[in-house]
Amino acid sequence: MSRMLWSACGAAILATSAFAPPLHGQAAADEPRVARLVRELGADSFAVRTQATDELAKLGVTARREIVAATHSDDPEVRLRAKDLLKAINVADLWSATHYTCPEKPLPASQVLKHLAEQTGNHVLVGDQFGTFTEGEVRFDFAAADYWQVIDEICQQTGNHCRSHYDTRKPGVVVVAGAPGRQPVAYAGPVRCRITSARRAFTEELSYEDGRSEKTHAFQLNLEMTWEDRFKLVAYRSQPDVADACTEMGVHLPRTQSSSGGWNVAGGGTRQQTMSLKISPPAATAKELDTLRLTWGLIAVGDMVSMEVGDLTSSAPRYQDDVELIIDSFQSAPGNRFDLVVSIRRDLNQPEPQEILFQEHDLDLLDAAGTPLRKVGQTGTLAEHGATLKASFVAEGESAATPAQLRFTYPRLRSQRDLEIVFRHVPLPTGRPE
Repeated sequence: MSRMLWSACGAAILATSAFAPPLHGQAAADEPRVARLVRELGADSFAVRTQATDELAKLGVTARREIVAATHSDDPEVRLRAKDLLKAINVADLWSATHYTCPEKPLPASQVLKHLAEQTGNHVLVGDQFGTFTEGEVRFDFAAADYWQVIDEICQQTGNHCRSHYDTRKPGVVVVAGAPGRQPVAYAGPVRCRITSARRAFTEELSYEDGRSEKTHAFQLNLEMTWEDRFKLVAYRSQPDVADACTEMGVHLPRTQSSSGGWNVAGGGTRQQTMSLKISPPAATAKELDTLRLTWGLIAVGDMVSMEVGDLTSSAPRYQDDVELIIDSFQSAPGNRFDLVVSIRRDLNQPEPQEILFQEHDLDLLDAAGTPLRKVGQTGTLAEHGATLKASFVAEGESAATPAQLRFTYPRLRSQRDLEIVFRHVPLPTGRPE
């Protein structure tokens, strides 16, 4: 057993794409074709333009560079089609799992985890301050896999398990010693869903008034949803919906709860949620759910960009993309604290729930060296066509620096999707009361 530590910052970088990068030879082979298809986006024939659009959509991320360049074309038809294609690529990117190219030879688990963090842009935390880690050699029988599948495979081979970091200011997954468990697991894009327990309850109520006995049978599954760091989830349905639940005997079980439920807003440091799911009780003789198919409504944002503002005292509007930003006030307070209030207006449609606006936007104050000041709080209120954000920062260190720049981070893309989560062969409790 060994113990080691590397920081999330040192071990992880932001991934530029959730898709595996295309092989160099493949990209080179496709380049003439891509260039021709991009030119055909502005062809005189509608059929040719449509076919070129469809073929570029199939190429997806392989053609991203040429499609980005085409968004600046002098031809308005080419610009419009390229922008639509780029948005479709970014949406697919947003909802895809991050891929990992597995090493060909066996390596120590700590080394694989470090490579995994670097390649996928997710934070993987290991070391003394998080708990004992069991080192072991990891061997993969596959050339590539998604992030969560690799994490689970490493844990299974080495006798470790993973959990979310308790400090939501530093989100990431912590890998520590301990049996990984046998929870049924399903992967859906950047989300991993595990069934942590199943609860079957038999109750009997005897009425002394009329002597009638009423027996009930209830069944509940407890779920744990975890998602990748780079996946910026801003809202989720409070409950997934049951699309299908079927036992090994072919009996389909209806859900007993109302479908979907309302929206919950996900905090910036949130990477995991637990929830329960009630379905019609399977027969006590049933040994497993052959199929459990869920749909979970999510809202996520992507294509994150920043606006930099140098003059913190000016209330003049600043513009970038569809964003209008106004600094309403900037004040210093005792203890090297700085309070900032900004108004944000956007052409992007107002989300539902509107509180998502407070999660998809972020403020940072930087000193002259570009180092962020420590943020001690950020709140928001709804305003016409946008939101008002209030944030407080503290300058730390021997020479407390004065803020020199505001960095406002916002998404160019917001997408809503019902994620399909499919479990196979879920064991059922089969014990009966005496």
